[in-house]
Amino acid sequence: MHTGKMIHQAYEETTRRTLGLWQAHPQTGEVRSAPFYHPTRLAITSGNRAGAPMAGLLARAERAAQGEPLADIAPPDGMHFTFFAITQALYDRPEEAEGLAELTDIFRQHCAGHVMHISDLRLVALADQLLLAGIPDEESLRVRQSLVEHLLGTSWAGKIKDRYPGAAIPQIFWHSTLLRYSAQYLPSTLRDFFHENQHQRFGEISLPVKLVMTNYNWTDTVDLC
Repeated sequence: MHTGKMIHQAYEETTRRTLGLWQAHPQTGEVRSAPFYHPTRLAITSGNRAGAPMAGLLARAERAAQGEPLADIAPPDGMHFTFFAITQALYDRPEEAEGLAELTDIFRQHCAGHVMHISDLRLVALADQLLLAGIPDEESLRVRQSLVEHLLGTSWAGKIKDRYPGAAIPQIFWHSTLLRYSAQYLPSTLRDFFHENQHQRFGEISLPVKLVMTNYNWTDTVDLC
């Protein structure tokens, strides 16, 4: 199971690598030919919305983007923190998902009533994205680990592994994607926004963990339990 120290180090190392990439590539590079995620299809995931407390930060990101059409900034009514994502965007409607009864039962066993606390929120830079990431409380780490271990022993294991190809399960980051940019690298305006806010801390959030089926930015969401 991850520790707070491991998570903090992962954020620092990720940003360090990204700054090196930005230095080596001052331009934005090739424009993406496909979206990051399907714009309308639904995935099964868990977490909760947190847009209202972050409205000021989102507004600042909007101003920094200066209307750039390639910048996809999280909408205030959809900004969210993921607890554990279970599938890729596979569904057009909830009725298409087989085995939901088993999944919701397992989720309730581990997560009923659980509130995740994420503190020490800070920006983390990827080559083409900015994340708002923080350090979870120990109980959230424990609950997520037990949920994941249980699910990996069920028929949902294949979909989970498809969701994290070649990556650690569960993921080490606890984050919300503040913005995505549809090219290889962020433009100078958004790099400047990161540099100006890199060492700022944005407080903490406490969110009840929900199991949902949702599109990529949580603007079309169905509660599953």
